Amino acid sequence: MKIEKGTFLENKEVSVTGRIYNIRDQSAKLKFFDIHEDGEKIQVFATASEYKGDFDFLSKTLRRGDIVGIQGYAGRTKTGELSIRPSKIEPLSYCLH
Repeated sequence: MKIEKGTFLENKEVSVTGRIYNIRDQSAKLKFFDIHEDGEKIQVFATASEYKGDFDFLSKTLRRGDIVGIQGYAGRTKTGELSIRPSKIEPLSYCLH
């Protein structure tokens, strides 16, 4: 199935796990996370309006190296990068180094 740029699949929720490799704060209401697992990378495109739960939790608690579980909708951003728009992010293991 080919996903066009700038669209997300709203009818099917997906779940992924991985280690946070990079965190970018675009604004107070928009955050990007790069998740790596098994040599693959996916971008997490988190917006405050779409996220179910405490959005401030993301910036206060999650750090680079943490392992997280993500539920959300897969798609592509306007630049064409494979992404997931999360409805829930759960920390599975914190990085202690």
